[in-house]
Amino acid sequence: MSRNLADKYFNNQATSAEAQIVLEWFETHEGEQYLKERFDNDRSLMENNDLRKMVPELDSDKLYKSIQLYIKKKKNVFSLRRTDWLGYTVKAVAAVFVILTASLFTMNHQQYLVQQVVESEPVVFQTEDEEHRTITLGDGTLIRMNSNSELVVSPSFMKGTREITLTGEAYFEVEHNPEQPFIIYANQSKVKVLGTAFNLRSVENHKNVQVAVIEGRVAFQGENNGTESDELSVILSKNQYGYLDLDNRLMKVDDKAVENYLAWKSGRFNFKELSLENTCIQLNRIYGTDCSFDDSEIRSLKLTANFTNESLNKTLNVIAMTLEVEYELRNDQVNWIL
Repeated sequence: MSRNLADKYFNNQATSAEAQIVLEWFETHEGEQYLKERFDNDRSLMENNDLRKMVPELDSDKLYKSIQLYIKKKKNVFSLRRTDWLGYTVKAVAAVFVILTASLFTMNHQQYLVQQVVESEPVVFQTEDEEHRTITLGDGTLIRMNSNSELVVSPSFMKGTREITLTGEAYFEVEHNPEQPFIIYANQSKVKVLGTAFNLRSVENHKNVQVAVIEGRVAFQGENNGTESDELSVILSKNQYGYLDLDNRLMKVDDKAVENYLAWKSGRFNFKELSLENTCIQLNRIYGTDCSFDDSEIRSLKLTANFTNESLNKTLNVIAMTLEVEYELRNDQVNWIL
């Protein structure tokens, strides 16, 4: 059992199968030792980085109540199959560890539970190169941010319409609440949902906004000269993908291999009988590359492959070997050759 897998579990990056392996490992002496070590480390961070000094406006009583509520919501986290998988002491350590690793007491003190107390300013979450971050908003909505992204939560988030702004890319599992629509603003567009799961990509300096819906339905709408445009409005359902072209003011919708737009999160590409031409469209949207074809026959070659999401070069290599073709890559231009 690798401790890296346990780290992956607590970063919300483990699959259900991996999570089960981790939970069973926690029953061992080594697993208990791991939890205790991590707890001691987080407790040290808490002591060395006084939360009150960083956020002096905090109300201790309100924060404590927020934490208690969070614990209640998470009480079943460690009971996937058994009710007595750890002794009482380690259970207590694990419960506190969940809170600490959820960024309530460490340097990631901007978790939305803190915003419930400090409501005068927006709360900003950011990620760096090669960093993913999972946050839970006060309404229960789960968000996983891709690298180089920024999420701004409105200070009035819990007082009416739930509004946030995204620059970059993130995956959302929005808590259902018909009384409080969830609205995301992203580069001359907005996405409105009541409760669903979807991926939103709005990378700075890229002239497009992309939405891939995994569950439920969302309303995806672009702006025209600063005002909402009915022509750039669409309702996306499960397994549908919307692409807003900001330069040409066009909205495109398709349903081909939508899960590939979440490859940054899942770590895999899955192509099933997808033409190379349509594969290239996805590569353009994911990597920012353009394709050309030496022979029209290449366009219609069907790709069926399932492989790990890697760099552009490795992805192109897998496609080339699978289809038995060659390619040239120059300045984000891919030329396919028979």
